[in-house]
This record gives sequence, C-alpha cells and structure tokens, in this order.
Amino acid sequence: MSNHQVTSDPCNFCVPVAALTNFALDKRQRLIEAHPSAHDKVVVKGSSIFVLQIGAKWFFLDTDVNVSTATDLDTGAVSNGKDYYVYACDNAGSLKFLISLNSTYPQGYNASNSRKLGGFHTLCVNAGTISGHALSGYLANEILPASIWDLKHRPVCEPKGMVYDAALHKWVDIYMPSGTGANMVSVYNGYITVNKDWNTFVDYGHLVQKRLSWDHEFQHFALGSNEETIVYEEEYPEYTGGHIDTNERRMISNIGCEDCCGAIYQWQLDQSYSYQGGTHTHTGGSHSHTENTAASYTQNAQTAAANVGTLTSVDPKPPWTWKDLAAGRGGIYHQGDMGDVKAIAGGSDDYEAAGSQGRRMTEERWWKSVGCTARFVAEPL
Repeated sequence: MSNHQVTSDPCNFCVPVAALTNFALDKRQRLIEAHPSAHDKVVVKGSSIFVLQIGAKWFFLDTDVNVSTATDLDTGAVSNGKDYYVYACDNAGSLKFLISLNSTYPQGYNASNSRKLGGFHTLCVNAGTISGHALSGYLANEILPASIWDLKHRPVCEPKGMVYDAALHKWVDIYMPSGTGANMVSVYNGYITVNKDWNTFVDYGHLVQKRLSWDHEFQHFALGSNEETIVYEEEYPEYTGGHIDTNERRMISNIGCEDCCGAIYQWQLDQSYSYQGGTHTHTGGSHSHTENTAASYTQNAQTAAANVGTLTSVDPKPPWTWKDLAAGRGGIYHQGDMGDVKAIAGGSDDYEAAGSQGRRMTEERWWKSVGCTARFVAEPL
C-alpha cells in the first residue's frame, strides 16, 4: 500500500524508520519539485521515500503525487503573482494534498491535521514568446519552477517572493523591494522602495535575513532579461513586476526575476573608488591653461611643452576629509567629493547600462535617488 499511515505494529515501522534516517541525511532529496510538463502542477516526491508526521499520526510516503492549482486548491481559483503553500492533510487516516493561499493551514483543516510541506509563487503577467528563454510561453497564474521550495530546500529567510538560482546556490528576490525595515517584502504590484542610500538598504536586508547581491550574482540571475533596452513608456516604474521594454518584450530573467535591467538601478555590495582629480595649472613661458582631468592634462602638457619649452605644473590633489553618515553611526574618511563608491546594476533610463552586465561605478554609499533601489539575495537553509 503506497502513501499510507504508519500503525503501531513494530514491523510496520521498520522501513519508514530506515527511510526517515536516509532522507534526513541526504540533503539532495527534495519534498516538492516542478512537474516536468504541466505548469499548473507540482510533484510531491514520495519516491524519495520519507516519513511525515501530521499531528499525532505518521504517514509513509513512497509514491509521487501530482498536486494542481486547477484541482487541489482549498478554495477559489488560482491568482497571478501570489505565494501559495502545499499541505499534506490527514483526511480520516488517508493523505490528501492541498494548495492554499493561507500560510498556516488550508481551509477545512487545522494545525493538528495538516502539515505545510512547501510552496511556490505564480507568474504575475504572461511571459510571452521569447526565443531561447526558460519561461517562454508561460502564462500568468502558472507556477514559476524556480520558486518552488520545501521544508528542506528553502532560504534561511521567509521564502515568499523568491526564486532559487541553482548555479549560484542562492535564493533571489523576484521583485524589487517594497516597504521598509523589517516590513520589507518582495511582492507583485508593490510600491517600489527608492531614494534610500546603500547603508539603509544593507540594514533593511539584515532585518529580513537577506543581503544585497554581488556583481557576479546579478550577472547570472539576471540572464534572460532584456539587454540594452529600457522599460516601455515609463522613466522609472513605480510598482513591481509585469513590465515590458521598448521592444514590447517582457522584462523577466530565465529564473523569473522581474525588472532586473532597464527599469531602476539596484545597489550591489561591490566596492569601487572614484577619483575625480584636482584642478591642474600648467605654466610654461607665457603659456598657461587649466584642466580637470588626467587625460586632458597629458595631452595638453605635451602640446604646451612643444610650444614653449620648459613646463612646470601645480597639482592640488583632492583633500582627504571625513563624511558624516546618517543616524550618527560614524563617518567615512574619503578623498574629494566622492572617493568611496558602491556599484549599482541593471541600468534605468540609459540604454547603454541597461543589461545583466550593465554597471555604474560613480555613486557614493550615501547617494539617494528615485532612480535607485536594491535587489536582495538569501543563503540556502
């Protein structure tokens, strides 16, 4: 008998106990996976062989079960851009699997006769037909395969609104952030949090067990996004998800991250340095001129030397000063107007920087703009 309740008969416990030990030790085993062809289904992996406790009862799972948003919702119809949860329920001694928007237990059940196994996120807007794209042809309401999580395969933080990048072995927010502080979330159609400096976004991430992405991570999880195009008919979008670019192509990556490129710049962890240079005054005979860049200094210095012979220069380099940061938490000793800068990724309304490898290396950590937000990453459990 497959997927059955374990009784008190000692012999009935032998295989389940062995299976439980093996399943707990093998971190590669998953409870829930994407269906190989149906985008409205997930597969509860009974073939992984594990024992599941629901309330005071134990159940032995040894057979895969397909669970569908079309037939196994506890109530209503499936919605786009939402987080759903998969439950195993004790239905008078037999197993019943349900999908629910409720994060506690499905309708008609309670904490003593249901067990949350995992969940997933539904696509917010049709992906459309995109040549070579992993989500080409996916429709709104269908299950994002990279968003599927379970009790073993999940991030250290709340998994809502996230997808898993298998190559990076990291979880990534589907959407740019909405809300602030411990209330910051990744949700569809949320008002995008902008005009915050790098330090503030770092603090927000720590409060929800996430962090800003590194340069190499952004480059990978943004793959499949629009490249060198920007959001259609908007300088900066105000709300998350579902946008199209100037070629009327959906702005979505292969794993389902929305608006990575050509929408709003996103802070990264990476450090850089900006040297603007001082004012250079060159004199030689009766010739003098002033330049602000090292490149023009070299070129004009050569010209001046050829024209008047002896050349002397005065190069007042930018001074080192303290920059007081917000909230009275210290300052940064930096050179000139900027010095210390952080990378921002993805581009906004500038075509050249709009892309998975597009970067801007000119903004100091205390810079704020309506054209800059963040993208958050979490470690796996």
